[in-house]
Amino acid sequence: MKRYFTCITALIVSLSFTSCDSDDTNSPSNTFDQISDIAKFYGNLDGEIVVIHAQGGPSVKLDDDKTSNETVIELGIQSALYVMVHQVQTKNPMLFTSSDITFEQAKQYDLQSISNMKRVVDFFKNQQGKTVYVLGVSFGSFIVQELIATHGVDVADGYLILGNRLNVDNDVWQLLSEGKFLKHVYDNDGNYTIELENDPDNDTIEERNMGRLIAGFAFNRYTDKLNSVSSLSKVTYVYGDRDEAAGALSAQEIQFLNDKGANVIVAEGASHDEAIWKGVGLLKKTFGIQ
Repeated sequence: MKRYFTCITALIVSLSFTSCDSDDTNSPSNTFDQISDIAKFYGNLDGEIVVIHAQGGPSVKLDDDKTSNETVIELGIQSALYVMVHQVQTKNPMLFTSSDITFEQAKQYDLQSISNMKRVVDFFKNQQGKTVYVLGVSFGSFIVQELIATHGVDVADGYLILGNRLNVDNDVWQLLSEGKFLKHVYDNDGNYTIELENDPDNDTIEERNMGRLIAGFAFNRYTDKLNSVSSLSKVTYVYGDRDEAAGALSAQEIQFLNDKGANVIVAEGASHDEAIWKGVGLLKKTFGIQ
C-alpha cells in the first residue's frame, strides 16, 4: 500500500466536464478573491449549498480540475458549490520533497492546513444564504476532526467524515512519525494485527514526510479533544469494519460518537476504499442536495 490513507480520486470514474475553477476566465473569480490563493471552485458557483472538501492522501498535489469536476458529476451535486481546499503540502510541495521533516514540524504544518480550512469555511459562513458543509475523506477526516476540536462544531452546518479513526493505535502513529507505513490485517472474527508495509516506493523523502503528516494528527486522542463538544449531531461518520489503512473504529470510539449524537454508519465487511465509496454515496442525502 503506497499511501496510508487513500483519496477520493481513485473512486471516481472517468468523465469529461468543462472546468469552472477560479482560474477560468468565464467564472466570477472576483467573488472568491479573498480565498482563491488556497481554494478552487467547481459546480454551481452561485450555489446556496457549499461543500468544502478536505482531500485524502496526503499528497503534494491538490486534486486537479478534471478530477474535481468528475467528482461533482459522479456525486450528482452540480447544484452545489464544491470547494477544494489546499493543505500545506499541496500549496508548498517543495517543503516535503527536498528533505525529511521532523515529527514536530509535521504537527505545525498540519495546523497550517487547519488554518486554511477555517479561513475557507468562515468565508462562506459569513455570506448570507449559504449553508456550509465539510467533507473529510481519509486523511482529510483528520482535518475535519481537528477543525471541530479547535473551533467548535458550529463552525459549519454539517460534516461527513469517511474512513478514519478518532484514536489511532499508538503503534500506528508512532511508526508513521518515523515515516514508516503499515496495514491492518483482519482475522475471521474482525480482529486485526498491525504489519509493516514492505514497499520500497514508500522509502522516499516525500512518502516519509507524508507519513509524518498523518502522525501529526493521528497522535491526538480525539475522544479527549472532542469531549468538551456538547453534541456531534451535525456529524455523520462512516467507517469500514475491515479497513486495512485506518483500522476499524473501536467499541470505545463508536460509543463516544453515539453518546455525542453523531450518526455512525458501519460499512460491514468493507475495506478502506469500500467504506469511502459507501460514504460518498450518502453525500447528497446527508447534505440535502437536490
